[in-house]
Amino acid sequence: MDGNEQVMDWITSELEVESCITQDYPRFQAGKRVIDRSGDYLIVYFHPFLEKVVYTFKGIEDFYFIAKKLC
Repeated sequence: MDGNEQVMDWITSELEVESCITQDYPRFQAGKRVIDRSGDYLIVYFHPFLEKVVYTFKGIEDFYFIAKKLC
């Protein structure tokens, strides 16, 4: 599975995508910005050095969290 597939797999398994808007976010590899109804967002992308999906939130883009499936 490539980075794009991993990012979309995490987004669809962990978020309610039908209530959000998903946009490409080319600043990061395989980046997606997921915007909720209030306008807040998170950015999900594939980190090339860690080789993992990571995410960050609006206002703290310099920090990231490693995304793991809950189950």
